[in-house]
Amino acid sequence: MSHADKFDDWTRQLHAQAVSQLSPQALARIRAARHAAVAAAPAPRRRGFAWPWLAYTATGCAVVFAVVLGLRLQAPPEPSPVTPAATATVAPIVSPFDGDPDLVASLGEDPDLYLWLASVEAQSVAMESP
Repeated sequence: MSHADKFDDWTRQLHAQAVSQLSPQALARIRAARHAAVAAAPAPRRRGFAWPWLAYTATGCAVVFAVVLGLRLQAPPEPSPVTPAATATVAPIVSPFDGDPDLVASLGEDPDLYLWLASVEAQSVAMESP
């Protein structure tokens, strides 16, 4: 048992001994005086910011900063300026399916087409450059 615990036990014993020696009339007067003192005391003041608007302003600024930072991180990078020498003309793509709408419709309904698109062969064809 620590020194603080011994002191606490000793003070509790002294208090119990003192209360046991008081008369019931004295205890009643002490209790009435305590209740009167509590009733007459002013209500405890709410602790907090002296200026609540200061807390709202700080919170608002933090929210605006977070939104701006989030939008800045999501924004696409600015495009680099294109020089005229870097531009190239692209030839139009001619598809063999342009003249036959039935052929295009039948390819859309063919499940083998989708299997071929998922194959390694289709990926190598797609990676070839003209």
